[in-house]
Amino acid sequence: MHGIYLHILADTLGSVSVIVSTALTSVWGWPGWDPLASCFIAILIFLSSKPLVISSAKRLLLSVPEATEYSLRNTLGGIPQQRGVVSYWVPKFWLDDRTGSADGEKLVGVVHIVVARGAPMDETRDRVQSYLHSQGVEAVIQAEREGDFGCWCSRGRGTATTPCTPNLL
Repeated sequence: MHGIYLHILADTLGSVSVIVSTALTSVWGWPGWDPLASCFIAILIFLSSKPLVISSAKRLLLSVPEATEYSLRNTLGGIPQQRGVVSYWVPKFWLDDRTGSADGEKLVGVVHIVVARGAPMDETRDRVQSYLHSQGVEAVIQAEREGDFGCWCSRGRGTATTPCTPNLL
């Protein structure tokens, strides 16, 4: 939404600058008002779009603040302790600042879990999702059976062993 508002603001400023620069050129006869107004608008657009670019880059790079990352590491450490979970991998988390919550940001992400043979897959996935939700994390849980490397993202590992729990980010 921020980008849409900036676009509308830039269009409005462009229209207003044409009117103002035309009026100033008519009154004083100096033709430099139009380029001056264009430079002024360009500077305003650059300065106002900087927060949007930074926010987008952080989201694309899956960046989380250091304090949040520390608590997230502790939260992820509790996943293998859930009944039926052997390990987890591919944790990808980011701050969703589009929520309407009071603090303005919610931690969301995706994590793969390996479910022990004989453990109910859906129950284990729901248990992990409930655990993460209780810790304030909204996550999509991709579950796969221990020894079954059928997930497309695990094909590049090249090993038939159970994956280790990786470092976050």
